[in-house]
Amino acid sequence: MKDGPLQINRKRHLFVSVLLLVGMLLLLENTGWDLAIQRMIFQDGQWLVDNTQQVIRFFFYDAPKKLLVFYAIIVLLALVLSWVVKPLRRFRTRNNVFILICLLLVPAVVGLGKKETHVHCPYQLQEFGGDVPYVTLFQANKVDAPGRCFPAGHASGGFALLMLVLIATTRRWQMAALTGAMALGWAMGGYQMLNGRHFLSHTLTTMLLAWIIVLIVHMLLFRGQAIPVGTRE
Repeated sequence: MKDGPLQINRKRHLFVSVLLLVGMLLLLENTGWDLAIQRMIFQDGQWLVDNTQQVIRFFFYDAPKKLLVFYAIIVLLALVLSWVVKPLRRFRTRNNVFILICLLLVPAVVGLGKKETHVHCPYQLQEFGGDVPYVTLFQANKVDAPGRCFPAGHASGGFALLMLVLIATTRRWQMAALTGAMALGWAMGGYQMLNGRHFLSHTLTTMLLAWIIVLIVHMLLFRGQAIPVGTRE
């Protein structure tokens, strides 16, 4: 079918994504590129974006976050009501189960990472006006006052939408899903970079983690095309 979706080799994508993630973390550990980029954003004692500017914060922080939560609630309600309201049974699909799991799991895994890695945000570092010395990812667990900034949590919801690439029914919708997820994820992550809340590597890690998670969930839920929950493949 000419306009059918592009076939994605999930195992290959998973393997490459894990390699990219490991390679990036090793590069981060042995170079200062994160700091070099952040120094360009921090000029004359100020970040390029002030996170107290309410209009900018609304469009790049509050609104995206609330819309993603609303999306998850709508999908959850549709699935729950599909067992009660007969006309809504058409929403009882693996696609919707997949969407809900990804919307919940991607931020949850990233949140766990933030808790366990102990990495501080740029604005907390001495070089950028804070009171904490910079340490690399694998040294962060030795810091007396652990941080909670790695990976990038805010962008995780946007990158979770990469799941839509795997369930799009046409090539056009696949490209729209990919473009939308990347645009939203990087808009959310970029905002946090520009106001000193994250390094570039934090957002890159979240992007790769999100893709790895949605690939694994899709591999577990689907053996072929999306099939309504409760039916046989």
